[in-house]
Amino acid sequence: MTIYRNLAIAALSAVAALSWGVTAKVCIDPGHGGSDPGAVGNGQQEKTNVLNTALKFKAWLDKDTQDANGGGSWNIVMTRSTDVDVSLQGRCDIANNNNCNRFMSIHNNAASNSSANGTETFSYSAPNTASNLRDKIQTRMIEAWNRTNRGVKTASYYVLRYTNMPATLSELAFITNAGDAVYTGGSSWQDLAGKAHMFALQNHYGLAAYTPQTAQTYIVDNGGSGFSASSNWFASTSVSGYYGSNYHARATAAVSDPAQWTANIATSGNYQIYAWWTAASNRAPSAPYVLPNGTTVNVNQQANGGKWNLLGTVSLSAGARTTKLSCWTTSGYYVIADAIKYYGPN
Repeated sequence: MTIYRNLAIAALSAVAALSWGVTAKVCIDPGHGGSDPGAVGNGQQEKTNVLNTALKFKAWLDKDTQDANGGGSWNIVMTRSTDVDVSLQGRCDIANNNNCNRFMSIHNNAASNSSANGTETFSYSAPNTASNLRDKIQTRMIEAWNRTNRGVKTASYYVLRYTNMPATLSELAFITNAGDAVYTGGSSWQDLAGKAHMFALQNHYGLAAYTPQTAQTYIVDNGGSGFSASSNWFASTSVSGYYGSNYHARATAAVSDPAQWTANIATSGNYQIYAWWTAASNRAPSAPYVLPNGTTVNVNQQANGGKWNLLGTVSLSAGARTTKLSCWTTSGYYVIADAIKYYGPN
């Protein structure tokens, strides 16, 4: 018992030693491929299912790397990204020659008895760093797919024995079972499996499970929905460099009477907000934009026309969020309400 306890402590120490601070290089191995279809059942081929799942897993890790708000940073090596033959030793060579930190092989299971079903995950031995990752993959896959929990196991699979780094092999579910095949071959379920493996990897490195967000662009033009202004604002095309088909203008005055741009933000997070205007000498040198958080940003609309100008970065919750342009500024000029862009979360 003391030996196993010491091994477990050593395994956890190894995980901690590699915990965040540097990029982790992960080798993703979609099983089979090319002339080797792998398991076949219910109109599906394992090689196709696991390649789709592995590519979705990679996409999640890429998004996690791009999102600085949480999660980790990953350098991904694929043993294959298309339907090609790769030998077992070739897979090990790819991981070993690239000095990967982890190796994660993805498979579908099969049995002659079509009633066999469920999810199981393997490492070569346990307890160690590999089994720590294995256990987390199993937990996350059961959460994601809710198939029969066949547990975590050890096996002498070639890619587990001959890779130089901690390695796991996921048997997601049985392609030969009609119920499991809904999951192995379904695109949305494959995506959830990829996400589950990302969560497992995050947890393995001591990170909280984090769903990365893909930055989106919301542009509200003065000629489209989401824009509003009183009748004191007039449409014009007299100065070139406007966004879309025109812009709105108003003489400055000691009243607010703002033009407003409202975007329906899908995901909470930090957003960069940009403004577009046309520049001329009769424009306000201190045009007051009011950001959704109430911050006022004064810009010189006599310069930098015909392009996106950053007003600032603000934290926005999901929902309708409005940026305003007031006309209450130095008299004798015009304020120009053209377009606003929200970009995020980032």
